[in-house]
Amino acid sequence: MTRHDRGLLIVGGCLYLTVLGFLTGMIVERVRFDRQRATVLQHLAATQERLHTDLMDLERQTQVPRPSSDP
Repeated sequence: MTRHDRGLLIVGGCLYLTVLGFLTGMIVERVRFDRQRATVLQHLAATQERLHTDLMDLERQTQVPRPSSDP
C-alpha cells in the first residue's frame, strides 16, 4: 500500500466518521426536541381544557332565565 493510498484511506475514514457523527447528532437532537414538544403540547392541551371548563361554568352562572312568552 502506497503512502498516497494510505492517505486517501485515512481521509475517507475521517470523512465517514464526521458524517456519521453529524447524522447521529441530528437524530438525537430531533428526538430530544420531539420529547420537549410533546410535553409542551400536553401542558397546552390541559390548560386549554381548564380554560374551556372555566368559561362554560362562567356562562352557566351568568345565564338569566328568559321569561316565557306563553299567553
